[in-house]
Amino acid sequence: MHPYKKDFQELWKSCCQMFQQSVLIRWTSAISVLLLVATVLVPVWRILPIASGSPFIALHYNIYLGVDRFGPVYRIFFLPALGAFFLLVNLLIQARSFRTQKMLALFFAAATPCVQFILFVAMVLIVLTNV
Repeated sequence: MHPYKKDFQELWKSCCQMFQQSVLIRWTSAISVLLLVATVLVPVWRILPIASGSPFIALHYNIYLGVDRFGPVYRIFFLPALGAFFLLVNLLIQARSFRTQKMLALFFAAATPCVQFILFVAMVLIVLTNV
């Protein structure tokens, strides 16, 4: 048996147990996934149709200088990728700490939708800057 296979099986069991026992973790994970999907769909819906007209889009807005960062269209998907990374890392931390430190797992469960919401708002503001 591969040495990491046992660790992966324990992590999978802990993850399944965590989702079965905690309603809060189920709800926060569902909200996080919905916000992540919305963060992906907003630029697909609003930016990709206008991207054929210009090869670069505004990626950052500063209240003092205005638009201060331009880039290719694919760079707008950095925020959804960052959100997916945070979601996966937080779920792994929750699964590892659920059996021994439930309060830490619940803290990460509550923090994940907050991070996803902040990334969603940032994406909406970037889209509004470009439209």
